[in-house]
Amino acid sequence: MAKLDELKQEAKELGLQFSPNIGETKLQAKIDEFYVAREKEAEKENEPITESTVVTGQKTMGELARDAEAKARKTKIVTIIDNDQRENNHATSVTVNCSNTYFDLGQMVLPLNTPVEVMQGYIDVLKGIEIPMHVIDPKTKLSQVKLRNRYSISLETAKA
Repeated sequence: MAKLDELKQEAKELGLQFSPNIGETKLQAKIDEFYVAREKEAEKENEPITESTVVTGQKTMGELARDAEAKARKTKIVTIIDNDQRENNHATSVTVNCSNTYFDLGQMVLPLNTPVEVMQGYIDVLKGIEIPMHVIDPKTKLSQVKLRNRYSISLETAKA
């Protein structure tokens, strides 16, 4: 009877559900099944990902990274304007870096207020930069902090 009590205790610790009047052999089989299933899951997790394990119709991470890099390398002619009133009368250029785990476009120094050809990755980074701006709340007449874009980016159209 002590063996059955030990098995019941182990099954409870593993989170298995069983009938209170289960036999020793059936409970042992249930516990063994649990351990076999756990080993199979561990083997699956440690299995290297190959082309055959990728579900058809879905792109691999490498393909997604190549697509993102191709989009980031496309160029456009834009004019970059600094909206920061504390600095815009002194600054003539902006330094921007575009990199992540999968690709690196490097660092560039771009002129302000001048049309320039820039890769889309740098444009996206500049669009994401925000600075705080204090505005007066009309209801409370107190100052509030709002975020706004640091740089305005205007796309230059090709002239025919």
